[in-house]
Amino acid sequence: MDKIQNGQTEEAQKGDGGRFLHLLAFTALWAIVLVLAALITIAAGAFLVYNHTVRNGVRGGEVVVEVLPGMTAKEIGVLLQDSGLLEHEGFFRLALYLEKEPPSIRHGAYALYEGLSARELLALLQEGPSRHLLANQFRVTIPEGLSVAQASAICANPEAFVQAAGNPQLIASLGVIVPSLEGFLMPNTYFFDEAPDGLTLVTRMVDQFRKEWDALAKAFPGTEGRDKKEIVTIASLVEREAKTEEERPLVAAVIYNRLARQMPLQMDSTLQFALNKYGQRMLNEDREVASPYNTYKYRGLPPGPICSPGISSLRAAINPAKENYLYFVSNADGTTHTFSRTLAEHNQAVSRFRREIAPQRQTLQGQE
Repeated sequence: MDKIQNGQTEEAQKGDGGRFLHLLAFTALWAIVLVLAALITIAAGAFLVYNHTVRNGVRGGEVVVEVLPGMTAKEIGVLLQDSGLLEHEGFFRLALYLEKEPPSIRHGAYALYEGLSARELLALLQEGPSRHLLANQFRVTIPEGLSVAQASAICANPEAFVQAAGNPQLIASLGVIVPSLEGFLMPNTYFFDEAPDGLTLVTRMVDQFRKEWDALAKAFPGTEGRDKKEIVTIASLVEREAKTEEERPLVAAVIYNRLARQMPLQMDSTLQFALNKYGQRMLNEDREVASPYNTYKYRGLPPGPICSPGISSLRAAINPAKENYLYFVSNADGTTHTFSRTLAEHNQAVSRFRREIAPQRQTLQGQE
């Protein structure tokens, strides 16, 4: 009996040892698989980085960008990304990191080229502003958020600019049914060898809009299947209502959420457009104006854009924040807003704003 028991114990021990070796081999195999997967991922990532930071120097079309004084590396990277020169601003910062010495980039206008890597673009930026651009006598800067009427005031011939903004051929080229190019004139700095006429400037702005739209459509699949006029209209509202980069997607979310609930948008920016009272405080009587742009009186979007939105506002309209906010009100700083999900929260924010702004109003009244 003892021998049988001893024999069974030895066999059991052998079985346990086999199972342990099998488990050890299985674990080692999985470790090898995971290591190989990690190496493949790292190699793919390295190839992606290399592909975007080192290319063959073959130049595509010229793109003019303007580096403003005090721009950070991230802001320059975003500028290159928004101009369609890089897929992501992070590649520019990586190119900076790979430099042995911190590069010096002066502010000014640069002629850069499509198809170049981040390091190749950085090399051009380090050469300083483009001389042929500095020699040009004519530079036209159209800021974000201007209507056609406002932008025309910047031009040498305002009437020609407004007339060109109604050019049927240019409108048809965008595939939208609108009475004018309001909202479809891309804000930017444009350089010319000679003073441009209205049609020349408007054509350049439409071409730039088309280029930026195509880049956004590539970045956000499904955009081409959506209503372009609706997106640009929403982007124009975002441009006029939001004052910070971070709040643009939030304002866009409020617009979409209110539209989905068939709530009137109730935005002063649309009234300012209707009454040509830009930057002015809207009064109760203004909110009674019989205009389709009066979003206090009429539900839904206004008939069309109210200004030319920048790339950030277009991006926000295409890809709004995933929030269920329905309201926002300005803060006392005059720049940021408080966003609310319920009317009760909103009323509290409004009351807080009025309390905080009261001392400022009293000071202003005392100075009158």
